[in-house]
Amino acid sequence: MPVRLPIAKLAASAVAPLQTTPQFSNALLQSGVSWPQDVNYLRDTYMEIYAVWDRLKEPEQDQELYTQTESHLRELVLGLEDVSKELSTRRDIARDVTNAHHDFDVAGSYGKAGDYSMATVYQSYAMMKLHRVLDTLTLDANKKRGSQKLAYGYDTSGEVHEEGGTSGNDNAQDDLGNNPKFDHTPPNPVAVAQDFEAEEEFPELAEIKHKRVEWPQRNR
Repeated sequence: MPVRLPIAKLAASAVAPLQTTPQFSNALLQSGVSWPQDVNYLRDTYMEIYAVWDRLKEPEQDQELYTQTESHLRELVLGLEDVSKELSTRRDIARDVTNAHHDFDVAGSYGKAGDYSMATVYQSYAMMKLHRVLDTLTLDANKKRGSQKLAYGYDTSGEVHEEGGTSGNDNAQDDLGNNPKFDHTPPNPVAVAQDFEAEEEFPELAEIKHKRVEWPQRNR
């Protein structure tokens, strides 16, 4: 005979309370991201189910357990389906939510037939999957909020994720002023002028200056 499984309690690190999103008249300025707020609410819904589940543990209490948790579980499944649609790229979340919805429907069928023992078994299957989804969404929401940039190189978590200012590959940091490619200034005549008076007084200077130097062949 199948026995309903105990469901896990959610971790205490919930999504931090979000600030009220400003309502702009221009639709382009709207954030459009509301799922972290939904996760906060759905976590509370899950914990309401957990409180009833933890209180009604005896097999003879299956009918009371099913009756008190069915509406909350329905709300939890439908709410996470909406979140899953908003996160269309997360196939892992969509798969778990779809399977949990199937377990919820099977539990409803057993509940209508009066088999509350099997109904609560399938409720526990659904809750196990939804617990995994909520943990994943909570982690993603906190990570998304923790990466909000406050200034160059710092975020709300206090960690430095990138160098301050521009990146090291930025062309703006190249010293283009000393690059001969961009040097259009004619050479200073004083720096290259020939000292004729010194060469007349010291002829060896002229010989050394204009003599072609022949370097010996290098031996490796």
